[in-house]
Formats: sequence, C-alpha cells, structure tokens
Amino acid sequence: MTSLIDKFVISRGYIKNPLVFIILNGVMNIFLIFLLPFAGFEPLKFADFLIALFSGVMLSAAVSVYYKAVQYDDISKIAILFQLGPVFVLVLSFLFLGETLTKSDFIGFLLLLGAGIIISYKKINGLFKLGKAFWLMLVSEFLIAFALISSKHIYSATGFWSAFLWLRLASFTALFVLFLPYVRKDAANTFKQMSPNIKGLMAFKMLIDFSAFVFSGYAILNGPISLVTALGSSALPTFVFILTTICSVYFPGIVKENIYKKAVFTKLAAIALIVIGIYFINVNKF
Repeated sequence: MTSLIDKFVISRGYIKNPLVFIILNGVMNIFLIFLLPFAGFEPLKFADFLIALFSGVMLSAAVSVYYKAVQYDDISKIAILFQLGPVFVLVLSFLFLGETLTKSDFIGFLLLLGAGIIISYKKINGLFKLGKAFWLMLVSEFLIAFALISSKHIYSATGFWSAFLWLRLASFTALFVLFLPYVRKDAANTFKQMSPNIKGLMAFKMLIDFSAFVFSGYAILNGPISLVTALGSSALPTFVFILTTICSVYFPGIVKENIYKKAVFTKLAAIALIVIGIYFINVNKF
C-alpha cells in the first residue's frame, strides 16, 4: 500500500525531491518520543547506541535512494527489485552474525539476480541496457541490508519495544538533510503547496509505515534475519503487482502501469524466479 502511495505522490509531482520525502519519515519518528513513558524504554550501552544510530543513517539513505528509483520506473518493477535485498542480507549475516552459506543459497542468489535483470533491461538506442532504477535499487538494498543487520543486534540487546523505539528514533538522522539550504527551500515550498487531502494521505501512509515496522521488527526478533527479509521480498512484489494491476484496470487515475501481455508476462516470470530463489535460499532454514 505504501508503494502505491509513494508512486502516486511522486508521479503526480506532489513531492519532487526524494529528500523531502525522508524529512516526513524523520518527523514521524520524532513523534514516537511520546510513546517512551508507556513502552518500557531501556537505556542502551554506548556501543549499542552507535549501532542503532548507524542503522538509522543507513535506512534514511536507503529510503532516499528508493524514492529516486520510483521516479524512473513502474512501482511494480521497483517492488520486484526489492528481491535484491536478501542477497546482501545473507552475505552480511554470514560475515557478522555467523549464519552459514550453502550451495542452495548460491543458486537462490543467481535466481534473484536473474529476476532483477529480467525486469530491469530496457532497449535504449537499439541496445539492451539495465535501467537507472536497477542501479539505484542495488544501492538502496545494500544500505537496507546494513540497517537490518544492525537492527537485529539491537533487538537482541534489549526488549522488543525498547529496541523498536531506539531504532525508530535513530531515524531522526533523516532530518539532517535540513542543513542543506536547497532542501529546506524545497520542503517549505512542497508543504505550502500540498493540499489538505494529500497531507491526509501522507499521514495515512505514515501510520501504515509505523504498523509495518512493528510487524517486521517482531519478525526480526523471532527469526533468522535472512529468512525474514527473504519472505518479505517474495511477498512484496506479488502484493504490489496485484494492487497495481487492479488500479491500472479499474482506477487508472491512481496508478497506471503497462498491462500489455508482454509486460505482465515479464513481471510474472520475475516473480516466479523470486519465489523459487527464496525457496533455495531458505530450504534449510524452515
């Protein structure tokens, strides 16, 4: 749902600068300070605090790159490119968390990478090249992998709600972009021109984001980080594909994507590769 809202807001020009988008994320996380008295908030060791801060910085940077990618391609294709995440997470979890890599993992890597390439190739001046969205999502997923690995450590270092709030509050680092004069100017103009309906839509998106972070945080706490990201990456493109197809047919005023046979077949083929790849990566982890 947030992917559709992101695409709608960006494609209609309500928010043009991706850095303005992450300011909204930073503001949302600042408001969470009012939950501290009710959530059993616990102090962190200084080293753990730095890790939480690092996670927040990585997530903010990843989100800004993601919003830039949304400007270049269909949101259903962007959602498919999220499947690159488990590749980075599994490698980093092997390096930092001691999780093992198997032959099945490498087969899964190749299938996931193949899905990303299939969905991203474009014919430009008679040559097939990977689109800008592919490279931007590659960077975004690499940064998200670091954020997730760091958050796994924080969830193991303190209670669930305490860790959740520390990680969300650490994302206030997104507000550092306000030190850039042109970003402050863009943000002021964007919020001034934004209609009450769009402001309400963005508030609704923030609420969904908050709910998603709660569920994903609980999953990270209770399962292998590679499994959590893998399941998320396989479910996301399927849900987004279904929603964007419905909108393109019945509500094109919200989101309109290419639903010709070739485009739909390519997306379905990529999703199939993702599901098979996720199975290989997690065949020994269930």
